[in-house]
Amino acid sequence: MKKSTKSFESALELLGSKWTLPIVSALLEDKSRFNEIQRKCEVCPRTLSARLDDLEANGIVRKKVYKQNPPRVEYSLTKKGESLSAVINAISDWSYKN
Repeated sequence: MKKSTKSFESALELLGSKWTLPIVSALLEDKSRFNEIQRKCEVCPRTLSARLDDLEANGIVRKKVYKQNPPRVEYSLTKKGESLSAVINAISDWSYKN
């Protein structure tokens, strides 16, 4: 299998995972805490946690932990994650037209 085909399939697998695009869309608006993302996307905590871990491992989401009591965690998009804006807009436009 050619590298470009494998890369494309890997991207589709990641982006095609349930909740990935809604989570990325929510983070395109602004950085958010876990509960804010959960509220925006209406996703269960376990699924959200798993998806955020996947997105962080793939360099799409950045997790920032603030050392305070109680601990505070914010999620934001990396440059790679922000570049998905065009993809999400294209999918949205396509679905609107079809």
